[in-house]
Amino acid sequence: MRVFKKKVLSRNQAWKNKKRRRRERSRDDDRSQANHIPLDLTLDILSRLPAKSIVRYQCVSKLWSSSIKLPSFINSFTARSTSRSPTLLVTISSGSRKYVFSFPQHHIPDGSICSPFYSYQITNLDHSRSDSIHGLILTSLLKIWNPTLRQFLALPHPDKCSLSRNGSYNSDLSSYLGYDPLEGKHKVLFMSTIECTDQPRVLTLGAQESWRIITKGRCPMHRPCGDGRCFNGILYYIACLLDDSHCIIMSFDVKSEYFNIINYPEGRFCSPFHMISYEGRLALVTYDHPYDYVELDILKDANGHIWRRERYVLHLPYESIRRDLIRFVGTTDVGEFVFAPYVINEAFYIIYFDPRRNSTRKVLFGRNSDEFRRRCGFDSNDYFSMEVYPNHIESLFSL
Repeated sequence: MRVFKKKVLSRNQAWKNKKRRRRERSRDDDRSQANHIPLDLTLDILSRLPAKSIVRYQCVSKLWSSSIKLPSFINSFTARSTSRSPTLLVTISSGSRKYVFSFPQHHIPDGSICSPFYSYQITNLDHSRSDSIHGLILTSLLKIWNPTLRQFLALPHPDKCSLSRNGSYNSDLSSYLGYDPLEGKHKVLFMSTIECTDQPRVLTLGAQESWRIITKGRCPMHRPCGDGRCFNGILYYIACLLDDSHCIIMSFDVKSEYFNIINYPEGRFCSPFHMISYEGRLALVTYDHPYDYVELDILKDANGHIWRRERYVLHLPYESIRRDLIRFVGTTDVGEFVFAPYVINEAFYIIYFDPRRNSTRKVLFGRNSDEFRRRCGFDSNDYFSMEVYPNHIESLFSL
């Protein structure tokens, strides 16, 4: 009888243990199912985060690292990035030491002291040749810079004529960075500034291709003679026709790779100006010195060479700045004019002028330059130069 009871108790205990293990296994399965998120949903969540966080998350696993580099993920992040407010990218340099800062561009009241979104030091940045074109910047030595990923890509030289005798980049050659928003592609346009003996060439970034000669349409015989601007898929730059030395504005459709000539506004000729995007159109900015007014020639019809001229009286805070020490650096995406100092002495600041509201705001980046000097180890006698890139967006385009 005792033996029978022991067997029954043993069976009951075994059954209870088995039932308990089943419950524990079921709970573990429930927890694992709750923690398991499909990869496509994970990537959708990641695409909503700042680029700085996404770069860190590449170290989570090989799967995450490879997925974040997929073109589909980069395009998804870019689509969301363009819907966010762009930032003001600023580089501050003294000698060979350069620092990069990113500041909010909108909704900063007049007189505010603004803190950067991020900052870091770089050592291999040369003079830029372009604005921030959809997150990338072209430098004078045929390098592409991605400030978000802190990456540089040295482009191959198109041919031997692009190199001078000492092996450096030939200053008689021009290059421009453009972006096609329809296909999401960056392209570099390259040509001679001396004579059009060689046809313009183009290189598509990320396409694993070499420089190729543009064969579509007819390229007017011209030489570039100024900086360029790209927006809405069209690259504009100042040029001179070779047959009569007539100054014109050349437009280059980044997608179709067709050239088109745009005549100057009446009375402008080859006077110095800035090319900007104003209300989605090409505009030429001219001004007196030291900045009492600004005139805009806005392109209404490229085919008919029709321009509209507008003039704005500036109301800059002259009591706190010297007008001869500031320069016009561009416009924001909402149409504000941006002014910045050539050299930083006592304070880092940016001045925004809204022509529609006829209002001005001055934003400080820190209370004074002494704190920046101490933090970065500069002497009190060192001076700083500043480059400003309005409308910068974050880009995950890997170089």
